[in-house]
Amino acid sequence: MNKKVAKKNYVFYAKRVLGEVLRLEANSTSCTLFYEPKQPENIAKFKRKTK
Repeated sequence: MNKKVAKKNYVFYAKRVLGEVLRLEANSTSCTLFYEPKQPENIAKFKRKTK
């Protein structure tokens, strides 16, 4: 395989993987790839009350 074809394949798969990760992360409330800090205890007063 020559360098142009290898680079083209790499770019194609990298773009596809990153697109899937972005789609997944945008449609979820959790963060799977990056550190998600714990929620402070005093933030509870700002939460919406549900019955």
